Amino acid sequence: MRDLSYQVYERCGCALRVTHGLPCACQIHESLARETGLYSRKIHQLWKTLVIGNGNDGPAFDNDSTEDATHFRNLMDEILGSDNAVLRNVTRIIEEELHPDHDNLQEPHINRRVRGRQRNNDTRRDRSYFEHVNRRNSHSGQQQGGWKDVVGDGNCGFRCVAEFFFDDQGRWYDARETIANEVLGYPSLYERIYGLGRLQINVERIRWDGGAVDARHWMVAIQDLFPIATWFNAMVIILGVGTVPTCLYPCLTILPLRARRGVTAPQREFVIATVSASHFILLELAPDSLLPPIASWWTENHEPSVEGWDHRYVARRNMWDALTRQ
Repeated sequence: MRDLSYQVYERCGCALRVTHGLPCACQIHESLARETGLYSRKIHQLWKTLVIGNGNDGPAFDNDSTEDATHFRNLMDEILGSDNAVLRNVTRIIEEELHPDHDNLQEPHINRRVRGRQRNNDTRRDRSYFEHVNRRNSHSGQQQGGWKDVVGDGNCGFRCVAEFFFDDQGRWYDARETIANEVLGYPSLYERIYGLGRLQINVERIRWDGGAVDARHWMVAIQDLFPIATWFNAMVIILGVGTVPTCLYPCLTILPLRARRGVTAPQREFVIATVSASHFILLELAPDSLLPPIASWWTENHEPSVEGWDHRYVARRNMWDALTRQ
């Protein structure tokens, strides 16, 4: 398997991982290629809980609650080793599940009719993307662009794609088919984004033309943004807008994973925003606006044809970093 390069993903079959919960050939190949090593979380709990000679002839089985807790711990280990965007999304989901009463939190009212010296009662919290942009614009005189809402029928993410690239949000089904075809055309590349063995599941999720839909066919940020950036040769910027002050909403920049012959840079900038992680809207930012971090999945998985494309945006990235540190 060591000599197969990325063909290992096609030859492995992942049988050892699926049937025994042990690292399979493609996982081992990936750890060697990235020099990241293999970790105990990739080994099923069965192989780490050997007990010998307790005087009982029969096996002891854990109750359902213990199994659920073990499964949850295994998932948490996997999440902690994933991309930061995945970690933020899972954090948000768990927090909203545990604390649904936070949805309507607002800034505290400031009582300015006080005796003596007036104090600054500003509430300390992390600023949203739009607060950062407005602060920067107030210093530079640069104006933020416009925005456009789309129909919220579960296809909103793909409607944003259709509106931007096809000038018609009603062609959201064309956007879905285009993205699905891009993923299927380069399976070894996109398995690194969607996960081994999960490519067909996500293609079936993306392909949908039956009208309004539930969460089973929603756009998945951040993964779906990679084939969008690659096929349309666009830099995709995703911005998170949340209503829960303690949640972390991802703000990331996604570049194409590969380039066609003769192409040396993204041609357009596609900006999409998640509103409370349940709806997508289309944004238009002013030229040379500050850029959020480049997604680490791009850094780890892009092909040589787009090597160095992130260097074009160092100045805009530095502006983001400088502003978010204030």
